[in-house]
Amino acid sequence: MKSFSFLSILTASLAPAFTDALKPSKCGGSLTSACLSETDKRYDADYPVSIVEQSPTWNQFEGLWKINIKNYDGDGTPAQPKPYNAAIDQNLPYALEEVVGFYNHSLVGSRMSINRYYVHNPAPEAFCNQTFEPPFLNVIGPGVCGVNGYAIKAGQYGTSTHDNNGK
Repeated sequence: MKSFSFLSILTASLAPAFTDALKPSKCGGSLTSACLSETDKRYDADYPVSIVEQSPTWNQFEGLWKINIKNYDGDGTPAQPKPYNAAIDQNLPYALEEVVGFYNHSLVGSRMSINRYYVHNPAPEAFCNQTFEPPFLNVIGPGVCGVNGYAIKAGQYGTSTHDNNGK
C-alpha cells in the first residue's frame, strides 16, 4: 500500500477551492453586489424587448397609412411649385399644395422602421409656361413639366431598449 504524504493530501484538498476562486463570482451573492437585472430592467433577460409588450399604445402606431397633406407658405397661402435649383439640389417644381403620403410603420421586437413616400402631382400649366434661367429648371431629371409628377422617399429606424437577449 502506498502512503501519501501530508503535502499531497493538503494539495489535493486545496486545489478545487483554488480553481473555484479563479472563476468569476455570481452577482447577488454574500460577497458580491446585486445583479444588474434586479436594479436595471435593461439587463433583465425576462423583461420584454418588444416595444408593443412594453406599451400596447404602440399597436396604434404600426401599420400602413395613406394621408393627404396640405402645404402652406409662411403667409398662409397654399404652397406653389418653386423652380428647381440644380446647382444646389433645392426646391420642388411640382404641385405642393396637396401631396399624398404613404406610410409603413413596422415594429419587430425592440426595432422600429418607418418608410414614407410622398407623391407630388405634376406642376400646373401656369408654372410650366414660365421661363427659368440656369441653374433653375421647371422639372427634376428627364421628366416633362406638367406631365410627370415626383415621388420622395424617407426612412427612419430606431430601437426602444438595450438588446438584452440577442433579439
